[in-house]
Amino acid sequence: MSGPRTKGRRSSSRVLRPALDGQLEDRVLLSKQTLHQYLGTQLGLLKHPQASVAFHVNVPPFLASDAPPFQRGFRVIHAAASQTIRGGQAVNVAAVDGSHYRIQLSYIPNTVQTSAQGGLGGASTQTPASSVIQPHSLPQPVGTVRVYAMLNGEVGIIVDGSTQNTELTINALPHPIPKGYAHSYAYGMSGETHILNIGQITVNSGKIGAIDGFQTANLSGPLVASGTTTVNRIAFNSIEPGASITVGGSLNTLDVLQGITLNTGTNITIGRDLNLLNVGGDITLNGGSHFLIVRDLGLVLQPSKGTGTGSNVLSLNLPATTTLVAAAPENSVSTYIQGNLNIGAGSLFTVGRTLDQQMYIGGSLIGSTGLHITGQRVSSPTSIVPVNALGGYTPFYTQPPFVPPGAGSTAAIGGR
Repeated sequence: MSGPRTKGRRSSSRVLRPALDGQLEDRVLLSKQTLHQYLGTQLGLLKHPQASVAFHVNVPPFLASDAPPFQRGFRVIHAAASQTIRGGQAVNVAAVDGSHYRIQLSYIPNTVQTSAQGGLGGASTQTPASSVIQPHSLPQPVGTVRVYAMLNGEVGIIVDGSTQNTELTINALPHPIPKGYAHSYAYGMSGETHILNIGQITVNSGKIGAIDGFQTANLSGPLVASGTTTVNRIAFNSIEPGASITVGGSLNTLDVLQGITLNTGTNITIGRDLNLLNVGGDITLNGGSHFLIVRDLGLVLQPSKGTGTGSNVLSLNLPATTTLVAAAPENSVSTYIQGNLNIGAGSLFTVGRTLDQQMYIGGSLIGSTGLHITGQRVSSPTSIVPVNALGGYTPFYTQPPFVPPGAGSTAAIGGR
């Protein structure tokens, strides 16, 4: 009996072969679409960039032809989900928009540089203290973190047993690509904001070194760290209506990438000194909200932290000169507001004791009668500078004296 008709043929005879220039032949020519239809679809999707339009015409394919069957379809997540990892050192969170985050505790680096510039370390050499006093395999940071779901897709965070050397960070996590789906398109990721909404942060010990969510988290509820130890940094993408911050001691840096809006009567209260306030947008205080710094604003100069700027922000881009003479540095700042400072009726921005560095406002100061600063150490007459009012604005105006809790009578702003 003779063998199969295809016996002896090379299995690769039907494989796509490259052209003379070494490139694979154009797949457009292998499709059933004409070139006019193909370009028409592509240009239409460029004019209508919504992901839903591309999903309905399946360009790019939601599932590649060789991908495993997709069983679940799209899920609607009604509340955030969390999973504890590393014995409570960290928590993985899935938000309602499908984005993933890791909320974890870690050590604040104890180096000479951070110690000299207002950090929390006490090392005496340039070698990080963590590598000197601790083994190479670092133990679990002091403290544990818990995360619970709240209404409106928010999450609440509780930190137990933390110290002033403990840092709480909120970072976005990438999505894993399951086997078989490398050439499929993840349309479900198009609606992710990559910003976690936080409705509460409670530090039960009252002590924490830093809370960092500069580009990943919005605060819309109370943050309470009532201990009197210094907090090195609190950083959020934005501070939303309903938020409040209570720090019992000093806060070295408050960084807000977007803006601060308090309009429900809630307060930001710093129990001692706020050394640097960085806001990338507006500060808006309405509805009886109060921004209170009990002692000084800008007492200790701060370095840049993460992607936030430091007290020397005005000196970062000095104009170039044709000589070799170094330009004099600009004034250090205690406050760097890139937008407006809006203080509505019944609301206050109060510095209970002294303004120690220049207060820089990139936009306008609206509602100046709500700005109460007891005294100034800044000698320049433009210590409070709305940029669009240079030349005509003087910060030395008359207002009723403000008496902070537990203090005696005080002079008006600029009083000497």
